[in-house]
Amino acid sequence: MRDLDQGAPPAIAWTSRTAGKTVIHGTDGTTTPVSNNVVALAPMGSGYVVQTARNRPTTVRWIGADGSPGRREWRTGYGLAVSPLGHVVAFAGRRGRVWTIDQEGDRVLRFDPVPVTGTAHAVSVTGENCKEGEGDPGFGCSIAVNGPHRAFYTSSHGIVDRVPHLRLATTGRGRWQGGITSFSEMRSCSAMLRSWRVTWRTCDNQLSDISPDNRHVLGTPAYADGFGPKVLDLLATADGSVAHSFTYARNGHSATYFGEVWEDADHVLVVTYQDGEWAVVRLGVDGSVEYAVAPRRGSTDTRAPFQLQTR
Repeated sequence: MRDLDQGAPPAIAWTSRTAGKTVIHGTDGTTTPVSNNVVALAPMGSGYVVQTARNRPTTVRWIGADGSPGRREWRTGYGLAVSPLGHVVAFAGRRGRVWTIDQEGDRVLRFDPVPVTGTAHAVSVTGENCKEGEGDPGFGCSIAVNGPHRAFYTSSHGIVDRVPHLRLATTGRGRWQGGITSFSEMRSCSAMLRSWRVTWRTCDNQLSDISPDNRHVLGTPAYADGFGPKVLDLLATADGSVAHSFTYARNGHSATYFGEVWEDADHVLVVTYQDGEWAVVRLGVDGSVEYAVAPRRGSTDTRAPFQLQTR
């Protein structure tokens, strides 16, 4: 991941932190000032849903394109979930409570809670309109949510139940839902479901982001260890076969990556750290590699200066 060609800027929203100030870079070239404590973000309506943490409770709120905050904020578990077309953002909190924000006036809807102890974490959203009785682009939605030990879903129809076959959900898009089926101190095993039925299983990867065309899913190492992963597999969503692997160099000079997100159906963006430099790198399904954001000097003692949106 060194001395790569410089490509176009990311085609999704992302943040950069410079001289103690953080801004969101929109896909239209605009910038929005935001808290330095941002850990997740997603475009929504006329602004962004942002989640902040680090040295304070994890909190979600909506902000306008000029950085002005919305009227409310919510204490939540880590992570945002976004519907396939980006029309709905979901988040979850203590005692299994679940909310969504959608593009219809940036409104907030509350769902029946899932039966978990502790704090819940939203993973995926199915459906593009969570208001019952409304037409296009959808007729309700459901949200997959993790508790400390089990995955559940809650729907706008008032249905709350376990996600079948999975202990914990890790990704979802449309009819596809992936997650962990078992884990131990040495490894984990995962499965990909389609319409709640197991399509394939693996003990080689944990399943991350699904591509916008549903053809590929990102496979991270089945066992997380050390500073961060150095191997990323692009898997066929249909059967789990490996379409391409980005792996570490044998000489030990390899990048560690974080926050892997599909930019489009053919490219993945990752935040990387290598030899004292942070960057955003674009990985192609065809094996191509280039910078999306040029390297910046930094240290592992401080967090990454870049953050990619949740999709």
